[in-house]
Amino acid sequence: MRKIMLSQAALPQAALAQTASMARHRPLAIAILGLAMLGLPAAGFAQDAKLYADAVNPDAGYLRVIMPGKSSAIVAGDSFSELDDGVSPYVMIDTPGTIAVSAGAAQGEAEVGKGSWNTYLITASGEGHMVTDPLTHSPAQADVTFYNISDLDDVDLYVPAAKRAAMTDIDTGTGEWIALKAPLSLEFQVRHGEDVLASVADVALVRREGTTLVFRGQSGRYELVALKAATKAN
Repeated sequence: MRKIMLSQAALPQAALAQTASMARHRPLAIAILGLAMLGLPAAGFAQDAKLYADAVNPDAGYLRVIMPGKSSAIVAGDSFSELDDGVSPYVMIDTPGTIAVSAGAAQGEAEVGKGSWNTYLITASGEGHMVTDPLTHSPAQADVTFYNISDLDDVDLYVPAAKRAAMTDIDTGTGEWIALKAPLSLEFQVRHGEDVLASVADVALVRREGTTLVFRGQSGRYELVALKAATKAN
C-alpha cells in the first residue's frame, strides 16, 4: 500500500499487490486465528458491521485525508471542519480522476481510480503523500490499515498477543494493510527497533468493517490512534 497511485489501468497490478500483502502477513493471520480459538476477548457477533456494503459503487472511487492532528479538510469539494482525530471519512468520487485535496495549510492533488479506496496523508513535516488502500470488504474479516505520518522511518506495528509484527519497516508518508479474522479485540504497539513508541489497547476488529491505525507525532512525542473507518453519506 506504500505510495501506490491506483488508476483503472493499474487494477491488475493492484490485485497482485494485494495478493503479495496477504502472503507477507499470513503467519500473523494464522497466529491471530489461533488466539481467537483460545478465547481471547472478541467483539460480539451482534456488532458485525457493513461499513462498505451499502456505500460501494463499483464505478466510483473513494478518497479520505489523514492529518497529524485536529484540523479541517476539503476533499473533492466536500468540507470537513474541526476533525478532532485528524481523519476525514472516505468521500465517494462519482467521476474518478484527479481530485483536489486541502488539509490544513497543505494542498495537493490525488489521482483516484475507478473502484479504488485511497488515503491522502499529511505528515509531520507538512508533506502530502497518496496511498491506495487494498481493502477486501470481506464478510468474514476486518480490514486493518496502518499509516505512519510521524517524523520517523522504519517503524513496525506489533501485536503483543501474537508475539509478532503485523507490519514492518513502514516509512513516514506510507501505510500498510492486513485483513484479519474477526471479531477479535487486540492491543497494537508501534516499535522502532526494540523501543515501544506508542500503543493502543482493546481495539475491536469487526467483520466487514475497517479499522484505521495512525502513528503520529515528532521529536520523541508520539501516539497511536485507532478509529473506525467511515464513508460520507451522500
